[in-house]
Amino acid sequence: MYNGYKKIWTRYFSMSITQTRNTNRKRISEVLAVLALTLLVIDTLHTLISNSTYALLPLTDQQSGIYLGLPSVIMFFLSFGFAYRHQTMLTTSLLIAGGSLLAVSKIVEPILGSNLYLALALPYLYYALIIVGFLILGLGLSRLIRKYYDVI
Repeated sequence: MYNGYKKIWTRYFSMSITQTRNTNRKRISEVLAVLALTLLVIDTLHTLISNSTYALLPLTDQQSGIYLGLPSVIMFFLSFGFAYRHQTMLTTSLLIAGGSLLAVSKIVEPILGSNLYLALALPYLYYALIIVGFLILGLGLSRLIRKYYDVI
């Protein structure tokens, strides 16, 4: 009789640990996506504002891309990885917003006259950033399609 209670307790306890892990992975994914979008918005604003006499941060465009842009891209991919099998609309919407912001900002910035060094001197890196932006956008859209068709 004691073994029966032990099996029930073990089964209940293991379910709660699994549910806790899923909730933690979902929260980590959401926090990473929020941080990534925040860093990307700060990087984009800094790049657009730095042409004038005032700058948002005391960084050059190259330093801004390394210290703010690169970690935001890495965090977007990590947030997708942490919430791969979980349904979280916050991560999905932030992936879509971040991917579109990255792709569109890298297309529009040289037109506005900012970040010309990247577009002219390093065209392959410039094209790679646009492709990475569309890739992050595609990851967000794939999560949205999986949720719509209820495929996990």
